[in-house]
Amino acid sequence: MDANTLRAQLAQFTGSDTFTHRQLLRRMIMTQGVIWLADQAQAHWLTDVIASYQHEPHISSEHFQTWRLNVDEITRTAVITMTDGNSDTPLVQQVIAYTDFCLDEITLWLIAQGDHLVLMLPSEY
Repeated sequence: MDANTLRAQLAQFTGSDTFTHRQLLRRMIMTQGVIWLADQAQAHWLTDVIASYQHEPHISSEHFQTWRLNVDEITRTAVITMTDGNSDTPLVQQVIAYTDFCLDEITLWLIAQGDHLVLMLPSEY
């Protein structure tokens, strides 16, 4: 799927009535938009990266997390950064040596709700 089609399709997700548990972290649930993104862009690795950091106390204590993936379209490297949403200071920054992710940038939010962590597209809030 090309980037323009993916962006257009992602814009249609404006809420979610179905949530899916992430096998890597059972308390993390994902909205329909995130599942669709992971399936269509073959980016389940992206949700795995986010889930993998939730075991670190300084990350799990953040009740609102902004995760941004930035892809260099020439080198196909990427950086995934997590902030608390109030500041640009990264709490996590991980370099991805190679990706074929078709967008140059995507942002996901992880929000603590009760016993769950909900991973969503910003448009699904």
